[in-house]
Amino acid sequence: MPRLNFSIFLIAVVLYFFCAGITMRDRVLIDSLHRIENNAFVHPTDKMLFEGAMTGMVQELNYSLGDPFSAYIPFSEQKEYEENLGNRFDGLGIVYREDPIQKEPEIIYPILNSPAYNAGIRSGDKLLRVNGKETKGLAFHEVSELFKTNLNPKVELDILPYGKTEPVELSVSRVPIFRDSVEGDGIDANGNRIFHLADHPKIAYLRITSFSNRTAREVRVALKQISEKNAQSLILDLRDNPGGYVDICVEIAGFFLQPTPEQNIIVSTRFRNGADKTVYRLRQHTQICYLPMVVLIDGESASAAEILSAALQDYSRAILVGVRSFGKGTVQEIVHLPLNSGTLQLTDTSYWRPSNKNIHRNRDAQESDSWGVSPDPEGQLPISNSQRYATFQIRERRSNCISENRELLLEDFLRCLPDEIRHLQTSQKKILNETNSPEEPFILQGKPPYHDPQLDKAVEILEQH
Repeated sequence: MPRLNFSIFLIAVVLYFFCAGITMRDRVLIDSLHRIENNAFVHPTDKMLFEGAMTGMVQELNYSLGDPFSAYIPFSEQKEYEENLGNRFDGLGIVYREDPIQKEPEIIYPILNSPAYNAGIRSGDKLLRVNGKETKGLAFHEVSELFKTNLNPKVELDILPYGKTEPVELSVSRVPIFRDSVEGDGIDANGNRIFHLADHPKIAYLRITSFSNRTAREVRVALKQISEKNAQSLILDLRDNPGGYVDICVEIAGFFLQPTPEQNIIVSTRFRNGADKTVYRLRQHTQICYLPMVVLIDGESASAAEILSAALQDYSRAILVGVRSFGKGTVQEIVHLPLNSGTLQLTDTSYWRPSNKNIHRNRDAQESDSWGVSPDPEGQLPISNSQRYATFQIRERRSNCISENRELLLEDFLRCLPDEIRHLQTSQKKILNETNSPEEPFILQGKPPYHDPQLDKAVEILEQH
């Protein structure tokens, strides 16, 4: 080919790839996919290769560049992924755990108004069989599989009610379940949540477990009840809250903050070059809660939970108690891929507080660096991992325990708790990760009935103010 013609051909090829947005590496990748599909001895499908390539690309972001939040979700897992975001799932409405000592499923509570709740299942019951299969000795994930392997509308259960010796057989329907993301300090006899502390009835208590698309509505209902009970102060518990929808978090911030020209930014998102992508601002609400506030945070408070607590701290609206938050300050763009190819969750921006401080903890971040949300000086209160485990288990039961024998059930749990923690310290050190010797007896901290030093500290601060 003459040199001139070759040059024209080469320019045409380059222009083609430039205009099409396809690089030579793209071509090599596509060619390799086809080559493996057509010639590999094990005969993979194109779907298998596509999902493997997507997973591999995202894993490079995870492992090589320190971005653990980007992810590829195959189409087969997309339903569960979307259900988790919306606090929705198909099931019976049973929240259970594996008793670490007895090695049998213990029902912590049925979700309010779920088929399990309506069938009479209550906190403290034992789950003996699922569709005729015994559960004793099975790990938690193995019990979960028993519910998934038979997708009939009804599930046959053998339940041993709390305090009884004879089991009962129940046929419970599987339906879409919406789990509350807003909890209080118990549930009354009519199935309504209680949003004040039992031993301090003038202190309201509101716990947000995640920010789903229903959370703002649930908070609004809770604040209305708190107002009707003439509460004098409020504790907002964001511990163990992994986050959720940012726009819902911003809406909830508006329930506590009055927008002004100087006070209206809740959070900003920025690209890697530092340019703003989105600035989330307060919207005017007809009803705002002006009660003195304490916000509880811990090392598992992340993302939207950090955004809300940071805004309330930056605008001096609340005192923060607990320990430094997780530091999950990046935003993931959700891309639903065509042709049922799954979902790409791609980190593309980071969160910044109203005070212009960074929230995200980078892979190489030091404790002295600016990231996350730290408690106010008077609210700094670290606790041991064993105490944190105990407090979480007690809080789960107090918030959701649905049983006429609630106090007796809690007493039984507290009596077994030291043995349970000692067992976890010796057999599952990674769970508690304590530095003290497992032979040292565990002593529960905090005042009854909560045994929660951080909650005690919040009460103390509110009473002093």
